[in-house]
Amino acid sequence: MSSNVIRLPMVRSIRVAPGPLGLYFRPGWNEHTDVLASLEAGETRFFGAIFDPTHLNRPKELRDEVISRRLDAILDPRTQPSATIGGYNDALGSLPWGAGRPHTISDFQGPLQLRRTIGALGDFAADNGFTAVLAPSHFILSANDPWLSTDLASVRFLRNHLDKKAGLQIPIFYSLAISAKVARDKEQREAIIYALKDLPISALWLKIDRFGSNFSPTATTTTYLEALRDFHSLGLPIIGDCVGGLIGLSILAFGSVGGLAHGITNGEQFNSYAWLRPKTTGKGFSPAKRVYIPAIGMLLDVTQATVLIEGSPRTRALFGCANPKCCPRGVIDMLQNPGRHFICQRAEEVAHLGQIPNEIRIQRFLDQHIRSATDKALSVANMKWVSPKMTRKTQEHRKWLDNLRIALGNHASDKPQETFATVPLTRVAREG
Repeated sequence: MSSNVIRLPMVRSIRVAPGPLGLYFRPGWNEHTDVLASLEAGETRFFGAIFDPTHLNRPKELRDEVISRRLDAILDPRTQPSATIGGYNDALGSLPWGAGRPHTISDFQGPLQLRRTIGALGDFAADNGFTAVLAPSHFILSANDPWLSTDLASVRFLRNHLDKKAGLQIPIFYSLAISAKVARDKEQREAIIYALKDLPISALWLKIDRFGSNFSPTATTTTYLEALRDFHSLGLPIIGDCVGGLIGLSILAFGSVGGLAHGITNGEQFNSYAWLRPKTTGKGFSPAKRVYIPAIGMLLDVTQATVLIEGSPRTRALFGCANPKCCPRGVIDMLQNPGRHFICQRAEEVAHLGQIPNEIRIQRFLDQHIRSATDKALSVANMKWVSPKMTRKTQEHRKWLDNLRIALGNHASDKPQETFATVPLTRVAREG
């Protein structure tokens, strides 16, 4: 006698990974060639690049390439340094929205001034083919800073201006640059969040003073992971601007932000120190490129990286790059083209995190990425270095990583993540 029982197939629950996490690069004076080389090698796992209007012609080839590949070419109007005594320079003053001197708040108040400054900025963004623009905002020292309400009015004016200019739908990303004091003060954070509600922006780019790649691990977990969560209530994609290194990857893995933006081997921490003080005499200089060692989350100058990698066959295998996309000749390209190597490695790290579902990403990051980095850093610190400076540097990095591992682990256990930042849309997704 046949059975009347119908056996249904076992249904397994499937964890769905969210959309890709955001990654944007801020190429410096000579770094547009690194981004171009990465694109030519097929590396497109980043969302776009941020351009400085004071030297727009120099990276024109990169801008055209970014736009043609349907990545975002983002204009940074540089209004934040332009309104400070130490950040201002003649190139900023000569921009169409410049004043020939450091900006004052009156330059952004009233219909006539808004048309002159914000209107000129909107025209510049549209006429040069930019696909997005950072809001013309300023460094905020408190929730009552008069710049805040002025910046909100500027954003609304800019949105209207862009909409009227042939119906251009160029998104505005609001750049919120705040002091460390404001970031630590929940009442001030909430006041700023309330002010930002209903603003016609597509994303929030958050810069916190002195927060970035080499920041204290304890402060990162006890203060900033919690502070960043408050901004989730806006329902906007949140980008950690000028935040790199393992600190950047940590706040990304914990869901505090949905993306990162930073420089190439430099510019991974925002520091207002130079803005708020008079310029010293002497010419500025571009910082030398450093070599990224992803296995331990460390940046070294070329000499130090060479010593580390070529120390033994084991260190060459552990720390030498074997990715043909960024370093076809292995260690040779890693040391000779550190910018391209960095771009590809950071894109790989962010892409890997984005493939892990939210509910298991934190633990996976701690178990695999952080634990592996601390173990390898220990072996590096125990090596017999000829240079006392190298000995000190590797030992300090090992201790820093140990503290980060403990702090992140404790935070994950004591304060489970309840919300995850909205991830930004790629230009392709945004434009349908």
